Parts: sequence; C-alpha cells; structure tokens
Amino acid sequence: QMSATTHSAPTITTPLLARIFIPFACGYFISYLFRTINAVISPKLTQELGLDATSLGLLTSAYFLAFALFQFPLGVLLDRYGPRRVQAGLLVVAASGALIFGLSHSLTGLLAGRALIGLGVSGCLMAAFKAFTQWFPAHKLPAMNGYVLAAGGLGALSATIPVEAALRITDWHTLFIVLAVITLGIAALVFFVYPERDIAHGHATLREQLRGAAGVFASGTFWRIAPLAIAIQSTFMSVQGLWAAPYLRDVAKLEHADIAQYLFAMAFAMFAGQLLSGTVATALAKR
Repeated sequence: QMSATTHSAPTITTPLLARIFIPFACGYFISYLFRTINAVISPKLTQELGLDATSLGLLTSAYFLAFALFQFPLGVLLDRYGPRRVQAGLLVVAASGALIFGLSHSLTGLLAGRALIGLGVSGCLMAAFKAFTQWFPAHKLPAMNGYVLAAGGLGALSATIPVEAALRITDWHTLFIVLAVITLGIAALVFFVYPERDIAHGHATLREQLRGAAGVFASGTFWRIAPLAIAIQSTFMSVQGLWAAPYLRDVAKLEHADIAQYLFAMAFAMFAGQLLSGTVATALAKR
C-alpha cells in the first residue's frame, strides 16, 4: 500500500492539495492526541478510579494492542476499498470509543473505550500514505509523508499543555466527549472533502493480497528496517505516552503543570524531527 502506483500523477492545484492533505492530516493529528493523552490524564484517572500502575499500563496498552492487531486487515481493506471509505468508517469507531471512555466510571469501560479508539485510529497514517500514492508521483512521497507525520507531532503537542489547561476548566469525562465529537467531524471531513481518484480497487483476489503480504515478511529489506523501527517507536511511546508523567511526579516531585511542560518539550522535539524527515529525505534524493 505504500508503493507508488503506476498511473500518471495529475496536476495538483493548491485547493486540490488542501482537499487531499488536510483531511488525513487531521486524522493523524487526532490519532496522536489519543495516543499520548493518557500521560496527562493519568493522575486524574488514578485519583478518581484508584488505578494502580498495572491497571494504568494495561489501559494505555489497550490502544496499542487493538491498533497493532488491525494493521494486517487494514492493508487489505485499503487496497480493496480505498482510503476514503476505510478511514472515515474507522474514525466513526474511534469516536464511539472516545464517547464510551468519557462516559465510563470503571476500568472495564475505560478498557473498552480505549481499545475502540485504538482500532478506530489504526488507519490514520496508512490511509494517508495510500491516498498520497494515488495523487502524487514517487519523488513527492517522502515530503508528503513527512508532513502528515508532523501533523501527528502537533497532536502529541496538543495532548500536553493544552490538555492540562483544559483540565483546569473541565474534567476528563467532558474532554473525551468533546474529542468524540471532533473525531466524528474529522470522519465527515475525510468522507465528504477528500477527492478520491477514480482508480479501480479490488482487482487482486484475497489470496493474491495475502501472497503479497507474505512477500513483505520474506523481504530482507523489511527485516533490516523493522527491528530499528520497533525499538525506537516502542521506547518512545512507552516513555512519552505514559511513564514519563508518573516518573516526573513520583521521583522528580514535579507539579502537574511542570510535567505537562516536559511532555510538551518531548513532543515538540518529535514534531521537529518528523517535519524535517520528509524535507531532508527529498533533498538527499535530489543529490
């Protein structure tokens, strides 16, 4: 799904570029906000529901487990039905998960909501990559992919100081209900604004798609890249997405506002790296 398609790329005007990029950038923005928000709301959850470290870790990992398990069927669905319908439908699932999370007062309800959020945003990045291959030539993809990754970095930034400020005027229940409405709005943005190209989907049979996926796992290139990506992402997300906040609170004895500032600094560094990655890759390719 990440390889460039063989059809000729059309002329991209500024309005068309906005219609292609903004819906998926918004989707990845909300995905990363949901991904990292537990780091800021964890003290509230611990205080209100009496969650211990094990329960808090389980709650946060529910998102990632549902997210990871759906990646394989996600690729098949994107190739068969296209990014517009798949992304919009999944974001509706994410919105329902955020609503359940916001209305819950038990660990079971929070787990169900968090898992649905993870499932619902599992396609935000891959759907964007798939959409870009439909519209842009191969040499433009590193930059476009880097820009949408940067949108996710903005989501991580929004999950720090802005969320901490919001919790001063409302509670986390209301916050998640508002996020559910926003997510539903982004689903509508993807479905009604993104101009999916008239490219036939589903020419390959399911068996052929499965064979193609197996070929990825048999690739030496994949295994040279995957371990490094796993090590980097798992370490960063476990620290920045959850455990940095309890450490700064319990060991460094920092106040909640100060913790949010440290998390903001970490998220900003990630945002800057993601923004530069596509630009630098494009520049190096030209050289």
